[in-house]
Amino acid sequence: MQKVDALTMLQSAKSAHIQWRARAQVLVAGVPLEKEQVPVVYTDCKFGKWYYGAGQQLSALETYRAVEDLHQQLHMIYLQIFNRLFGDDDRSALKRIFGSKKKHVAENAAEAQRLLPQLIGVSETLLEAIGVVENQIRHMSEDEFNSLTGRDDSRRMEVELRAIN
Repeated sequence: MQKVDALTMLQSAKSAHIQWRARAQVLVAGVPLEKEQVPVVYTDCKFGKWYYGAGQQLSALETYRAVEDLHQQLHMIYLQIFNRLFGDDDRSALKRIFGSKKKHVAENAAEAQRLLPQLIGVSETLLEAIGVVENQIRHMSEDEFNSLTGRDDSRRMEVELRAIN
């Protein structure tokens, strides 16, 4: 992998994350989406697939490893939102019989809405952390970068870039 390829991969990974976040926001706003469009598990989203796949070539960087916790934290918050919107009705049998389903759904939607700023905040921090990785790579010499990652053939890089997009 060359330095320019790594920077392109990081940009593609950031774009994939921004798209994921936008779909999560749309879902919380009440627009119907397929559940699969906003993966819950952090290894299933496009960013996660890149991070745990082709991105591992950058794993020697401390700044790269710092991204992992933020990404996992983001998905934990989204799991809470997802469970509010799509989870099982966890009310007691009496509340299900005598309570209002509409009220319960509205309360869950309000809770999902309350969690959204937290999700957005972690997302912004994640994007900033990825920016730090980008800057670190940008300021490396080609020799430093090559010793960090080693050079892989360009064909493999093309396949990895297509997987992100």
